[in-house]
Amino acid sequence: MFNIHQHLKDRHLNVELHRPIVDEVEHCASFILWNLSGQLVGYQQYRPLSDKKPFNDPKKSKYFTYRKQPTVTVWGLESFYISNGPIFITEGLFDAARLTNKNQTAFAMLCGNPPKDYYNWLHSLNRPIVAVCDNDQEGKKLAKFANYFEISQGSKDLGDSSDDYVNWLISKYE
Repeated sequence: MFNIHQHLKDRHLNVELHRPIVDEVEHCASFILWNLSGQLVGYQQYRPLSDKKPFNDPKKSKYFTYRKQPTVTVWGLESFYISNGPIFITEGLFDAARLTNKNQTAFAMLCGNPPKDYYNWLHSLNRPIVAVCDNDQEGKKLAKFANYFEISQGSKDLGDSSDDYVNWLISKYE
């Protein structure tokens, strides 16, 4: 029997910090997206037993994201006060979760190439920005939004990286 709560924990998600809405019957988790004014502006739905294709279909695809446009929206704002160190940015939610689970501030941009507005918003937070880019063409585009960047080593993305690599990454920017 598939247990989605356990699956989320196995993917390094701190369910107490991020509080996903979980549907055990549909094997689906939904993550609420807020803007800095505290408005609910979207959500990302995750169905781990589904395929990545068809792309962005709420009932069939692995990931479905809805965002009210135009607005700057990231996942993980609740991690902002976990640390006063750098803000790590990632493409995907579970990549950011690897870092927030280790008491780091991390935001998922929910794509590899966010709109240009995100650059000014991120840098207005007055903390160093570290992009942890997926090891593919799309992921490397995220580097332009940060003061520093790393390309995930040994795996496609940070969510699948070893604990040794994640710990090394954090210590490099402490």
